[in-house]
Amino acid sequence: MVALTEQLRPSHAEGSVDRFSPDTTFVLTSPYHGSWLSQIYGGHFQNHYPAKVVRETNFREWLRTIPERPELMFMGNFIVDRAGVVALCREHGINVIHCEDGFFPHYGNAHGDPLGFCWESSLPQLTFRSLTDEQRAKASAARTGWLGFSPESLPTDVREPFVLWPLQLIGDKVNQWDLNEKNWCELLRHFRASLPAEFQLVIKTHPRSKPQDNAGVAELVRELPNTILLPARAHLKTLLSKCHAVAGANSTVLLEARLMFHKPVYAYARGWFTNHFELFLPVHARHAPRELNRVEFVENNGLVRNERLDDYTDWFLAQLLARQVSLERGKADPVWLKEKVYHLSYQSFVQHGEDIFHRFD
Repeated sequence: MVALTEQLRPSHAEGSVDRFSPDTTFVLTSPYHGSWLSQIYGGHFQNHYPAKVVRETNFREWLRTIPERPELMFMGNFIVDRAGVVALCREHGINVIHCEDGFFPHYGNAHGDPLGFCWESSLPQLTFRSLTDEQRAKASAARTGWLGFSPESLPTDVREPFVLWPLQLIGDKVNQWDLNEKNWCELLRHFRASLPAEFQLVIKTHPRSKPQDNAGVAELVRELPNTILLPARAHLKTLLSKCHAVAGANSTVLLEARLMFHKPVYAYARGWFTNHFELFLPVHARHAPRELNRVEFVENNGLVRNERLDDYTDWFLAQLLARQVSLERGKADPVWLKEKVYHLSYQSFVQHGEDIFHRFD
């Protein structure tokens, strides 16, 4: 049987351009300077246009004035004209991969998906059916490596049992598009009122936060019962290992808490959590404070660990890892990078479906 990576490798017809040559061209669109995946790709291959695509109108103009078509479009998350840009790519035979820089595990990988970003990617659209032995092994290996750390002592003002809230940057795009919170105070107040009184709420500031990201939080904490605010330097993994639950908007720390530490997770925003309510428990802040969904998970973490939830967690973690590209290897190996990007692209998904997430050698 031909390996899946060989099946996905496009044929090199006589006279065609070698898809792994520096002549490979791409274009990108992003509300930022560009995604990490497009940046490492650009270290090996050529950007076909003089600048990134900003709107559908300038994409149409370049398609009209530059007859040669690029091979690939890197779609960043939260593009205003995303539907129009993707439609033009389909019309002109330009392959597409969607990129997301907010991901877990952190920093060493870029996220690529054939369909979309965040709550519109292929992850929220999946339905859990079964877990393969291969997926279980990948999830177990990732978890073993991630949990190989030396825990520190808890900060002196943390009292068990406690629930952790890792603050995000207020400018996070999911917040802006989904919640549009101007500060975190309303969500924190709502969660504190919903949380059983005996649980301390431990709020931790973001490592890259600026004053506007924490606006009003210190003052609010002084008003709330059994609530403290920790600095960014507090050891995150120790807090995750000792807490009874984690809450937040859509932080990737919520993914870390559930997938690596098996903690119950309460999410106010959508994202990769959407349609996976068994793993990420939704909270609706627009309603009056009420008892949290599955509050018994907070009171007894042992209830989270059962065969179905463990299988679901391992399956989801393996699916997430299958959509990631190593930045280090991508910088060093252009042939591997090109094949991996194609593997996660729309054209590959159309041809092979979910098989593209089962194996890549």
